[in-house]
Amino acid sequence: MRAIRHAAAALLFGLFVPALAADKPQFIKGDIQVTRYDGSSDDLLTAGLGKSGLQSATPPAFADSLNPTATELRRRAIYTNYRALVDITTGGGYGMLYGPNIDANGNVTAGEGKIAGDEYLALIGGGKRNFTVMVQVPASFDPKNACIVTGPSSGSRGIYGAIATSGEWGLKRGCAVAYTDKGTGTGAHDLQNDIVNRVDGVTATADDAGDESLFTARLSDQKRAEFNAATPNRFAFKHAHSERNPEKDWDRHVLASIIFAFYVLNEKFDGGAIKPDNTIVIASSVSNGGGASLRAAELDQFGLIDGVAVSEPNVNPKPGAKFGIVQGSGAPFFAHSKDLYDYVTLVNLYQPCAS
Repeated sequence: MRAIRHAAAALLFGLFVPALAADKPQFIKGDIQVTRYDGSSDDLLTAGLGKSGLQSATPPAFADSLNPTATELRRRAIYTNYRALVDITTGGGYGMLYGPNIDANGNVTAGEGKIAGDEYLALIGGGKRNFTVMVQVPASFDPKNACIVTGPSSGSRGIYGAIATSGEWGLKRGCAVAYTDKGTGTGAHDLQNDIVNRVDGVTATADDAGDESLFTARLSDQKRAEFNAATPNRFAFKHAHSERNPEKDWDRHVLASIIFAFYVLNEKFDGGAIKPDNTIVIASSVSNGGGASLRAAELDQFGLIDGVAVSEPNVNPKPGAKFGIVQGSGAPFFAHSKDLYDYVTLVNLYQPCAS
């Protein structure tokens, strides 16, 4: 299995090598969406909300709730994802110990912590196999001291899922941040009306979106009509219903985001000088995103990743007693690493006793 994984990685890397050249890589589907943020009306980290807007209990509104714009959807996504992973209460330390207004040295500033720069958004692959990548390049990025931090999303979150964790850390230090939704994302297919999301969140019919759809369920028109008649008003979601088990490719998704970042940086800073051997690359994120970065580091045969900094990574070590788990001053525990079915069975057996 390990040989198969490494062979797949080598094949993937062969497809991505053109990313270090001047031409747009063939693996990018459609156009690369590039947006420049001035750091005032809108920005990379807070979508223009600043420290105060992110802390507000009132989410940013839509001018037309039935037809939100891509800008409005992005702002709401950043607001929601930031608050989902970070305690935004003042008592918890927000705005005092951490948050957009805390600079890279840990100092509290009087500003709102907005960060100017460019954002590059694209889809890789097609159909059920696609995944989203995004690179944010802060205005403070120094090509002579290049650094990249990865930000794979946690859970089933979309492309902004790591904005408050590895995203904020990297942007404040002048690093480009390479995000990916890991092929999970929040792509939803409204089966009743055959409506899907494009990469920027805006809705379209499945036919109009085509390969630019975040996710379109694999159903013929006849099958969809039969399903709607039997079970109307249902949604299919990418992580649950793509039938692709995207988790098996999370490591490759992270590697792809890194190489996309190299392509973006060489395009922006006039070609070819920014390479793995002169760029610090840190694989990071939390939870499932942290696990994806760890796996990317394990699979990386190309010298892309220099170090790993993750929190609470979701890891799946092979079963076995080669290592022990120690809690406090207790003795090492070696009878660990059971199959998922066993864990569920044990929980169902013992949970009533503990409640």
